[in-house]
Amino acid sequence: MAAETGVVAQRLVFPVDGIAADAGPLYVRGPVVVEGRRAVRIPPGVSASFATYFNAFPAGIWASATGIDRVALHLSAEGAGVHRLRGVTADGAPYTLAESRGSGVLVLDAVLPQGLTWIWLEVETGRETVRVFDAEWRIDAPARPVRMDVAITTMNRVDDCALLLHALGDAELTDVLAHVVVVDQGTDPIGPHAPDGPLRNGVPLRVIVQENLGGSGGFSRGMLEALGTGATHVLLLDDDVRIEPESIRRLHALASTAVGDPLLGAQMLSMLEPTVLHSMGEQMDRSRMWWHSTEPELSAADLAAHPLESTPGLRRFRPVDFNGWWMCLVPTQVVRAVGASLPLFIKWDDAEFGLRAAAAGHRTLTIPGVALWHVPWTSKDDGLDWQAYFQLRNRLVTALVHERRPRRVLWATWTQDVNHVLCLQYGSGRLRNVALEDVLSGPEHLSATLRGGRARAQRILADAGQAVRPDDPAQETPAPHREQSAPRGAIAQARRLTRVLLHQLAPVRPLSRPAETVQRASGKWWRLGLLDDARLRSASGSGSFLLHRSRSEALALLRRSAGLRLRLWWSWRALSRRYREAARELAGEPFWRGIYSEAE
Repeated sequence: MAAETGVVAQRLVFPVDGIAADAGPLYVRGPVVVEGRRAVRIPPGVSASFATYFNAFPAGIWASATGIDRVALHLSAEGAGVHRLRGVTADGAPYTLAESRGSGVLVLDAVLPQGLTWIWLEVETGRETVRVFDAEWRIDAPARPVRMDVAITTMNRVDDCALLLHALGDAELTDVLAHVVVVDQGTDPIGPHAPDGPLRNGVPLRVIVQENLGGSGGFSRGMLEALGTGATHVLLLDDDVRIEPESIRRLHALASTAVGDPLLGAQMLSMLEPTVLHSMGEQMDRSRMWWHSTEPELSAADLAAHPLESTPGLRRFRPVDFNGWWMCLVPTQVVRAVGASLPLFIKWDDAEFGLRAAAAGHRTLTIPGVALWHVPWTSKDDGLDWQAYFQLRNRLVTALVHERRPRRVLWATWTQDVNHVLCLQYGSGRLRNVALEDVLSGPEHLSATLRGGRARAQRILADAGQAVRPDDPAQETPAPHREQSAPRGAIAQARRLTRVLLHQLAPVRPLSRPAETVQRASGKWWRLGLLDDARLRSASGSGSFLLHRSRSEALALLRRSAGLRLRLWWSWRALSRRYREAARELAGEPFWRGIYSEAE
């Protein structure tokens, strides 16, 4: 394989500034000195490994997507050293695939053994310093032109969005981006903070201002706009992320060589802990209509402490059912075939779209080594705020469109209602009952609630008194309490549940002292269910939810919840048919164009 004939699949890159500078172990291991974005210096008498998240090559998933059976690493080296290609299979079998000694322009060519998942470079120095630079992984595969548009949906995150636009203007992305579109749905416009004209790398920028139609309305606008620019793909990006520009280049390269038209997604690193991998991809339990991580034991895993080659979960590449729209590359051909998002406003739009695309023959691939930094879901209160309505409503709509059997999803969602009630979260219970009522009313309610659904949900929570109260140290002093741990094992859980149920049935005692403060991580049924009053800290730590037990409201909410689910179970077949038929229209371009004509 000659250097000038291969496709550059990915480059070895190194952190020089921003959040990446705090994530060094994701790029290289060993006593190296980073000299720049594409160069490192390795001192004498040591070894350095690039068996890292961003610089190892995920050969297994590239082979699956493109059909390649070999790969070559091209690099330049100054100083005599030993350069080896190492690899590992999913079951942990190690390989040495190629070796080169000396300096200059080196090519390490490797045939991919069956089952190999990762390949990486190791450099061993002798008596002199070795400088490695301009290294890139190349594959020999047919490539087609890719024109990539970027679609960002933003709402009142001016600083974050401006930083993202600055990052997209990096010179590294000049040759891979065709257009950037920002759909601004906020009251604090991004326009004055965005470039007046193209990004600093010359990529054209367009800002579209429309009323708030949620993530589904914003991303659908971006997808449909890409249909008119000649783009082959549209990259959906959240506005509050920090990107690794090389990730976008890798998506572009894979899109140009992948067989078929797969959706290509990025993994999520934690903005709060930059070396922690928060999401490796999502799989769907169709009967419960609930997603879970492809490797649950590695959720929130610190990659600095988990070597790639010796961590089983990192060695495996599992199939995914969808990728979150924090960063997902969608072929415009898929948009033409299946439409854009359903008008779900927020939550489940990415999951439902992934299932719909898969049903049309377009799989989703989540690519290791392609990632961005984002605030993880565990740092949000989406089960206690207005999003609780959309979480349940859209889950059930997705189930009605894609699942014929209602029993498990209805039972699973009812147990969540019970959990909210046991946790004294009656506002969430009210919201979820409204969601059930809307689902029963039929698919027509989706367009009717696209604009006013959020404000209505906020009013319901306000009426229920379930809102974050800002901290006021001058007036409120957290009450001391004995911290309780989660019950472990079936017997301990059964005993705690019995205590909780007995407490819930007992009369509410008059408040004789300040409500106990419960940290967000401990705000579960086994803790809150034993209290009459609690100050539950918000996930952000900026305030608390004030929760008060009420036997009458708890029973009323559960009776209503059970009755609505019985109705839903009884009418599931007919409702499912109505939602499936309506989905084709509600995801279509004519529907969304009509919405946008009213939203500007």
